[in-house]
Amino acid sequence: MLICHGRSGRASVPADAESPPADTLWFDLCDPTPDEFRCVERATRLRLPTEEHIRAIEMSSRTRLDGDVLRLNVPFFAHDLSRPPSPLGLLVAPTFLVSIRYGDSPAFERTAESFDAAETPRDGATTFAALMRALVAEVADRLEAVIAEAGELSVRVLVPQGRSTRQLNAMLGEIGRLEGGLTRARQTMTGLSRIVGFAQENPPDWLDKPLQAELKLVHKDLDALGELDGQMTDKLQFLLDAVLGFINIDQNEVIKILTVASVVSIPPVILAGIWGMNFVNMLELKLPWGYPVALTVIVLSAVLPLFWFKRRGWL
Repeated sequence: MLICHGRSGRASVPADAESPPADTLWFDLCDPTPDEFRCVERATRLRLPTEEHIRAIEMSSRTRLDGDVLRLNVPFFAHDLSRPPSPLGLLVAPTFLVSIRYGDSPAFERTAESFDAAETPRDGATTFAALMRALVAEVADRLEAVIAEAGELSVRVLVPQGRSTRQLNAMLGEIGRLEGGLTRARQTMTGLSRIVGFAQENPPDWLDKPLQAELKLVHKDLDALGELDGQMTDKLQFLLDAVLGFINIDQNEVIKILTVASVVSIPPVILAGIWGMNFVNMLELKLPWGYPVALTVIVLSAVLPLFWFKRRGWL
């Protein structure tokens, strides 16, 4: 899909169109087709990067100043923390911006709404700065959601009440889901930080001082989010260790009970085996109270170890 934003507003360009509107300032390609690629290439007279090129992880493919065009790629961009990341490519020119993405993102819609509502003329640099602000705000919102879920999970993990092993196993799954979302957010922040830092450190002539200062603030926001990501990583690791510790405690309790049961059952089994032998000459065989005495001794042989374990605090 090709969406063109210009001074006359927003327009969705058909896939078989020969050219986009003449006043287009932002070419937004979402899951583009080859025809849409060629349409934008004809309008901008630039060669657009393919999805494979945007996915490349080497630094030379991520950030490059090609003449007066900034070519910026984010190999792992999480449009949604619940889905795998996809690549994001940006071409920033003095008079226009080209974005190539492979998923829907609220940040792009937010930027488009602010673009359409702006009364001042837009260009590639101002649109790029607005898009970076929206993307960072979107990542921050997702991190806040992860923080809120982690806080709620922390209460359930550490609350001083009984937790079943099944509940603890479910908590392990929640921790894994939160860590996956945090990893996707971290990959997005890393990619955005690199392209913003490159644009800030290697500004072309048409990137004026106010926009450079704005990009510097965006870069600082990304650094702050990175510190928050580190804190959340430590917290999730703590919750993981706590859940695994509780699971080990539950398993040890089961093993302890089975061990006590096996130890307690040994004396009664031995005595029952001895008194259950079918020999004529047995000392207790002709005693009038032999049977009750044998049962009493067998019961005591089980109760006394239990009493001793209880006194030692093992039960």
